[in-house]
Amino acid sequence: MQEAIFHEAAALRKFDMHRSYRYKDFIIAVNAESIEGIPNGKVLSLPVGYIAVVHISSGASSKPIRQLSFGQDNGRPFASEAEAVMRGYGAAQCTIDGMITVRTSPSTG
Repeated sequence: MQEAIFHEAAALRKFDMHRSYRYKDFIIAVNAESIEGIPNGKVLSLPVGYIAVVHISSGASSKPIRQLSFGQDNGRPFASEAEAVMRGYGAAQCTIDGMITVRTSPSTG
C-alpha cells in the first residue's frame, strides 16, 4: 500500500527535491519546484523544467532573512531538479558573500 502511494505521488510530482546546507554561519534551504507546461492546449504529465526556490536564514534563527526564486539566466527553467538545487545553492553562496562584504566594509565618507 505504501509503495502505491509513493508511486502515485511521484507520478503527480508531489516530491520535488529539497536540500539544506550550512555556509558561513547561515542555513541555506533550496527547493526545486516543477514547472508544468501546456503546449498546444494539452497538459503534460511531466514537468517542463524546474525553478530554484532558496531561503537563507542565520544560524540563530529559522526565519528566512533572504528569499530567492529563479530559473536560468535566459528566463527558462532548469532542465533537472539537481541543476536547480545546485544553482540555487551557488546563488545563495554569492548572496551571503555579498551580505558579509557589505557588513564588514568600512564606511567611506
